[in-house]
Amino acid sequence: MTAAVRALLFKEIREGRWKFAIAAMVLVAVGVSVPLSYELFGGVLGELLKETRLPQFLKELLPPDLLQMDTYLWSNWHAKNLYQAVVIVAIIFGSTAVAGEFSRGSAQYLFSRPVARRSVVLTKTGVDLLWLASAALLGTIALDITSRLAHGYAVPWTFYAGLVPILAGGTFVYGLALVVSTRIDDPVKAGVSAAAIAALFSIPSYVPAWRSVSVYVQMTGRALFRDGAFPWLPVLVMVALAAGLVAAAAARLEKRDIA
Repeated sequence: MTAAVRALLFKEIREGRWKFAIAAMVLVAVGVSVPLSYELFGGVLGELLKETRLPQFLKELLPPDLLQMDTYLWSNWHAKNLYQAVVIVAIIFGSTAVAGEFSRGSAQYLFSRPVARRSVVLTKTGVDLLWLASAALLGTIALDITSRLAHGYAVPWTFYAGLVPILAGGTFVYGLALVVSTRIDDPVKAGVSAAAIAALFSIPSYVPAWRSVSVYVQMTGRALFRDGAFPWLPVLVMVALAAGLVAAAAARLEKRDIA
């Protein structure tokens, strides 16, 4: 690693630590709240199921094991709050990676340094994904510790293994936002555009025949929770697509004329 690349790496770590701190605080807070809300949610759901006036078809829509601790925690963490937060953070990080340099007026200086533009993209991507993974891990640890203290329930290994598909999908979303960031210099506009594109990828989630190809469905790792089968193929596909997007962003930046 050259001195210029090391300087860039330290710059990205220094500038990204506040984004990481905010993301980590949010995920830790949510991770703590999920186990603490179990008794309240369980009481409300229990009364709802006892309600004789509630149509039977509505009762059948509720999973029978929803009040089990493991199902409740997974449904409200991996299948809801965590993956949604990772998508949002990935969009924010990716859309500001390059556009942020132009909005601050630092792009000309950065790209005049003796560092290849591809190295700039890869360094920014590596640091951002490290922050994203660390925040997700801290949130899961917070959920685990709170569950142990409040309910005496230690989450199984699948809760930590489930971070892999979530982060693989988050990397794909980051790649989408990164490509947009190399084309739009305003980070706000880049973020809105990236969010709109990411939203389009949620369409398969609502079509039963297409759910298996939905990035967001695969991020929840349902097969891992259900039978302990790690989703190797979806993870590899999402990582491969993300790598292609990062390469496309680097190629776009290398062709760009920066005055």
